[in-house]
Amino acid sequence: MLVSTRSRRLVAVAVTAAVVALAGCGDDEKKAEELQKQGQELQAEGQKLQKEAQQTADDVKSGKVSPEDAAAQLEAKSEALKEKAKDTSQSAIDAAKDSNNLTDDQKKQLEDAQKQLDAAP
Repeated sequence: MLVSTRSRRLVAVAVTAAVVALAGCGDDEKKAEELQKQGQELQAEGQKLQKEAQQTADDVKSGKVSPEDAAAQLEAKSEALKEKAKDTSQSAIDAAKDSNNLTDDQKKQLEDAQKQLDAAP
């Protein structure tokens, strides 16, 4: 399912950015905790969407729902998750950008996450 693959990819970018940002937040424990919480929420929402997609596929097979309605419902939920993942990713990247605590490898991961985020539809 293409929709959930894109959402999973964005959630992965968000989580990567959040992890790097956590390392860069240094003494700002509150910011680090908030980023960690947002990353965990995104993972949970991604897993929930994946379960819903499976249930929807089962509902289509059983005739409870039309393929068109199922696709529309999943697309709407997927788009909402993608937007949340983009926002969370950008917040995490912004939080870490100006940190002096990042290693060169972490800076590279952050740059890669920004490129993936910018390339996301």
